[in-house]
Amino acid sequence: MLTGVNKNKMLMNWKRTLGLFFLALSPLVITSCLDDEDAADIPPVAYVAYYHGSPETGAVSIYADGRLYNTNNFEYTDFFTYGNYYTGERNLSFKNRNAANSLLDTAVTLNENQPYTFFFIDGEESAMETVIAEDNWDEPSEGKAMIRLVHLSPDAPAVNLVVNDDEAATFSNQEYKNVTDFVEIDAELTSFNITNATTGEVILTAEDLDLRTQRIYTVIVRGYAAPEEASSSIDDLSLQVIRNYPNY
Repeated sequence: MLTGVNKNKMLMNWKRTLGLFFLALSPLVITSCLDDEDAADIPPVAYVAYYHGSPETGAVSIYADGRLYNTNNFEYTDFFTYGNYYTGERNLSFKNRNAANSLLDTAVTLNENQPYTFFFIDGEESAMETVIAEDNWDEPSEGKAMIRLVHLSPDAPAVNLVVNDDEAATFSNQEYKNVTDFVEIDAELTSFNITNATTGEVILTAEDLDLRTQRIYTVIVRGYAAPEEASSSIDDLSLQVIRNYPNY
């Protein structure tokens, strides 16, 4: 379930800030430096980020309405922060670098002032699939951060996320492809334990993470619980924390 409330102040900050990011020109993407007056004049926009969570897929080129979106490599575990996108129906294609055939073609409808994250995963019916999350959130309070959990490991069991030594899990029984809502926690040195939702066994741990005040994070379970013997260690089951906003 993906619910929440967008803050007008936060969205206006995005409109001023995101114009400064490097983004390839395309019919889909708005890229310019914006001052306060310009921000009031731009057309309706959505905000799209990408996370590469497909161990079976190499570097990916993203095409937006037929034109190349990224000029730099986009590889497994990479996160592309939010870009300004025109609203309405958009056609996205994802290809291996320097390849003509598509791993995945999809049409999406982007709504005004809505942030999204596209999570790439290993495909079942195609070479690659995406999990699309509507990234709605409140701006965290002073002294607080916000987190969510995303389960991207195809062979891992349902999991819980336990923050520090809390008795109760912050997120419970999350299965493959699940994306939780964002919740607010204390911004401090923090440890995350990922446990098997059935047995309670700790299967992943991240310790002494410096969560900064009024930042928003995504905690990602990625890789394989039982990787193939010939695979790289990067394919092993692991935990990754990315900062959604602000991304500095």
